[in-house]
Amino acid sequence: MTFDVAIIGGGFAGLTAANHAALGGLRPLVFEAGDDDLYMCNSRVATGALHVAFHGPEESAEDLYTAILDVTDGTAREDLARAVADNAQATIDWMREEGGEFLQHPRRSWGMPMMAPGRAMRAGLDWENSGPNLFLQMLGEKLAARGGELRRGVRVGSLVVEGGVVTGVALESGERIAAKAVVIADGGFQADRELIREHITVDPQKIRQRNTETGRGEGLRMAADIGAALVGLDKFYGHVLSRDALTNENLWPYPQLDVICAKGMVVTRDGGRFCDEGLGGIYVTNAIAGLADPLSATAVFDSSVWEDAKENDIVPPNPSLVENGGTVLQADTLAALAAKAGLDAGGLAATVEDFNGMVRAGSAPALSPPRTTKVYPAHMFEKAPFYAIPLCAGITVTSGGIAVDGRARVLDRTGAPIPGLYAAGSVVGGLEGGPKAGYVGGLIKAFGIGRIAGREMAEQIAGSAAGTV
Repeated sequence: MTFDVAIIGGGFAGLTAANHAALGGLRPLVFEAGDDDLYMCNSRVATGALHVAFHGPEESAEDLYTAILDVTDGTAREDLARAVADNAQATIDWMREEGGEFLQHPRRSWGMPMMAPGRAMRAGLDWENSGPNLFLQMLGEKLAARGGELRRGVRVGSLVVEGGVVTGVALESGERIAAKAVVIADGGFQADRELIREHITVDPQKIRQRNTETGRGEGLRMAADIGAALVGLDKFYGHVLSRDALTNENLWPYPQLDVICAKGMVVTRDGGRFCDEGLGGIYVTNAIAGLADPLSATAVFDSSVWEDAKENDIVPPNPSLVENGGTVLQADTLAALAAKAGLDAGGLAATVEDFNGMVRAGSAPALSPPRTTKVYPAHMFEKAPFYAIPLCAGITVTSGGIAVDGRARVLDRTGAPIPGLYAAGSVVGGLEGGPKAGYVGGLIKAFGIGRIAGREMAEQIAGSAAGTV
């Protein structure tokens, strides 16, 4: 059998690219390292929230483009941001045509669509009967029906390059597969401790892998080996977790503690703040991972925040955190709380006094570090009892990766496309990150850029065969 395109990775990005290539008349071959029928990957266990920088994918393309640039402080590559925004509506339309169903997110009032059926919204990992798992299976079945193939239990070792053009892949077994185009879609590098230590945290063992640990950066390394540019490797998407999640399987990926941190404060052992909690959980998670000791952060808050935590997140940490064995410290005074949490009592008292004074004066942004109030208003610490939760950073997927343009073509270090090579999904860099760790959305990167890659390959290869390219 001969194949037109080789695709590395059988998650949403790879199978979306493959199906669109097949719809365009090509014969795709997908290589997936997992060998089980229900092979593990981040796509299969995703919560299923489909958004573009926390905006509904059916909003206007111009609004989505603006949202991407805003959340990344203008660091997103403009042609890639434009392509994702312009294709968002068509992407969700295609998902519906393929049989995907959606429901409204039960705890997001602004209309974020969730792949249906939704997860149980409980602590721990839950995926078997979820929309993402069922849709991934459906995409595999559709691919086979369209003449493509998914080979499981196969690892790609390197890209084959002839005369500066990518012409196929070499498998770890030694076999070579010729192809007119190759797509790298094997996810981020979050599970590779060497790369994580180099780019994200001094001690990878002190952050929680909030993922299936299948994203090992193999495709990223293959691309770099042939001269591809890599961008934005220092940021990741993740959530703040209880430190107990490092050893308690019931405490990841939920409950997350993002909103507690945003409505309270996060301190180190000296009792001092170190980041702007008002920027939200993804930013705070990155800040925790970047500490000299990633296990030195503690959330501190009062009873009003703890009561609010019964309603304010996807899986409310009150009471699910306690019910599943997570540590929640409580005391009637800040001094007693500091003693229980191993914090400097004087430092914590001074931090809270300064915080309360600034909030009382209506100038929380003047704190040092600043405290943004645009999304999460700053609240005074005034209602006992007071609480503390030891924290850790939970990494779901890296934000940076291989540089691509708005046509999903991989770029070399001079900014020129590498002929025959594409990338899609979480392996793509240049769309997310920036100084505030802006998150555009893992599913839109997978489905949206996968769709772009598949259609681009079909157009280019069909055009070349017709003598028009």
